Amino acid sequence: MESARRSAYADFLSAVDVFVRIVTALPDMPRASRRELLDQKATAVVQARAGVAVLGPPPVLSQAERVAEQCAQLEKLALRRAVLRSAISALEDAWCPRNAEWCQDPHHNSAHVAWGLLCEWGRLEDEERWEKLDLLEFTLQESHALDAEQVKHVMEVANCVAFWDEMIGGFVRDPLLERFQAVRDSFADVAYGSLDLVA
Repeated sequence: MESARRSAYADFLSAVDVFVRIVTALPDMPRASRRELLDQKATAVVQARAGVAVLGPPPVLSQAERVAEQCAQLEKLALRRAVLRSAISALEDAWCPRNAEWCQDPHHNSAHVAWGLLCEWGRLEDEERWEKLDLLEFTLQESHALDAEQVKHVMEVANCVAFWDEMIGGFVRDPLLERFQAVRDSFADVAYGSLDLVA
């Protein structure tokens, strides 16, 4: 039983780790393949959690549920998050390679303005967002950092600001992934601690 539990816990941790790696890598992947890849890895988490549900004692199962909830939240936001993080990265690459403060190139300036708008978008009042919607679209287009399809997808995401800061992530910290890591580590502690107690 201990060996089967150890294997189930390891499978679950492996599945959630692979899932989160995919979520983090989505912005760099072609948009057309994101959904299928995300679905595959999310399904693997659900299947692995079933093994823990069958074999794990209640404290371990309870912690596994918390990890699964964080994965579900990540899954819910992952595709929109990928659109935003991909756009942010492209806009940063389109900044002036020399002195951004004194640059007169309209494409470089538009990239910087669009980047600033996206970073603050979730904290704007509804009325402010409405007033700046055209400016956002214009600067995204003028930046030449994104193609027309990418601009369209960013604008679609811009109309749904729930969890905006979590989708954008931070420059130093990423709250969404930090929360996941905390519950993932707690699961590992409880799961393997329970095995030690059995042993």
